[in-house]
Amino acid sequence: MGSSKFRLSTALAAACLLGGLSGVGLSQIGVQASFASASHPQIKVGGYPTGISLDPVTDTVYVGNGSDAGLSLINGRTCNASATTGCSQTVTAVTEGHDPVGTVVDQTTNTVYAMNGSSDTVAVIDGRTCDAENTTACAHAPALIKVGTGPQFAAVDPATDTLYVANTLSNTVSIVDTRGCDAGSTVDCSHAVVATMPAGASPLGIAIDVPTDTVYVTDDGSNDVAVIDGKTCNASVTKGCAKPVARKTVALGPGGVAVNERTNTVYVADQSSDAVSIFSGTRCNSTVTSGCATPAFRQPEGSDDRGVAINEVTNTVYVTSTNSNVVDMFSGAACNGAVHTGCKAVYAAHVGVSPRRVVVDQSTDTVYVTNANSETVSMIDGRTCGSTDHAGC
Repeated sequence: MGSSKFRLSTALAAACLLGGLSGVGLSQIGVQASFASASHPQIKVGGYPTGISLDPVTDTVYVGNGSDAGLSLINGRTCNASATTGCSQTVTAVTEGHDPVGTVVDQTTNTVYAMNGSSDTVAVIDGRTCDAENTTACAHAPALIKVGTGPQFAAVDPATDTLYVANTLSNTVSIVDTRGCDAGSTVDCSHAVVATMPAGASPLGIAIDVPTDTVYVTDDGSNDVAVIDGKTCNASVTKGCAKPVARKTVALGPGGVAVNERTNTVYVADQSSDAVSIFSGTRCNSTVTSGCATPAFRQPEGSDDRGVAINEVTNTVYVTSTNSNVVDMFSGAACNGAVHTGCKAVYAAHVGVSPRRVVVDQSTDTVYVTNANSETVSMIDGRTCGSTDHAGC
């Protein structure tokens, strides 16, 4: 697979770690950690699952299966923290490409975009006719968008009908106009890329801060986050697409990124430094760049942190620790861009082998985690395993 540099590097190490890493816990790196022995359900999916996203409209979880050239669909209504009756009934969707990695959902059009990492394309899947309950079109070949080399992850801005795609092997970000390339119409997919922005070395993760209209792109090879102005670089306006407005230095190997809009904080999972970088989106965004020059606060975490997601209802930050086979969690209220007093209060939940990415269904308080080497998705009950109540971790 063309993106194996970023997805398979820890496969052997993770396999060797099967069976427990409690002896290599977070307490050894200066973090107050608590490990529980709770067993979290694992849902069988396709080969080498990595990316994961949620469509809250249909309550469907979409999982990118790198070695199966397709997506696994999980019914969030019948497979969640409260109900498990539907957990054995996963559905498969084709992506017409190789190594589907990241997935992202545009809720306004009910469109699922899947990055085919080794085919340099993005599959456009109709979420109205391909979800966990309506599988009518899941076997149909989707329309494809040609992007840069090695697309990994993406983010969508429904307000501007723009899809931002991180092309890891060509060091670029593709700016895609989704108005004629979505579930409703695919007539413009062949020329949907309206601009290509030079990024840093090996762009990987993308997140959007809606209030400031800022796009944050992690650059795995240059150890920084590119800050893009979504107001001047989108499907309709491309004058600001020549380069990022600023760069924020983070720890080594930044990968997953998420924005907590409750505190306007950006969290970056740093793969090569076993840490999470944290900085204020208020002082480093598309309009205000005065705080971008200062390196981000570095919070030591587990081993090989890959993904990060936030439950803004409970204000809990979840981070996948790939080599430790756990998901770490801490309070977003006590550990953010302005406050660091609670950053060392970290709890962990054991999951499958080589956890990669994580998504939260806030309606059911369920945390879904892809386990690449187990070929499963772990399901954590956020009601009893979060930053405040961790008895069920």
